Amino acid sequence: MDRLYATASSLRDYTLQIGDLNKAHLELKQNHIMTILTVVTTIFMPLTLITGWYGMNFRYMPELDSVYAYPMVFGTCVLIIIFSLVYFKKKKWL
Repeated sequence: MDRLYATASSLRDYTLQIGDLNKAHLELKQNHIMTILTVVTTIFMPLTLITGWYGMNFRYMPELDSVYAYPMVFGTCVLIIIFSLVYFKKKKWL
C-alpha cells in the first residue's frame, strides 16, 4: 500500500510539473505575440497621427498648396516605418 501511495504521489508530482511546463510554454508564446502587437502598434501610431492631421481638411494649411507636400509626407511616413523596423531589429524585438 505504501509503495502504491508513493508511486501515485510521484505520478501526481510529475503531472503537476508537466502542467507547469505547459503553462510556461503558453506564457512564452503569448509574450512573443504581445511583443509583435506592440511593435506593430508603435509603428502605426505616428502614421495615424499624420493621417489625422491631413484628414482634417483645413482651409489654410500651407502644405496643401505646395507641390511637394504629398511626396514629403509620403517620404516621412516611409522613413518612420524604416526607422522603426531598424530600431526594433536592433533591439531584437522582431
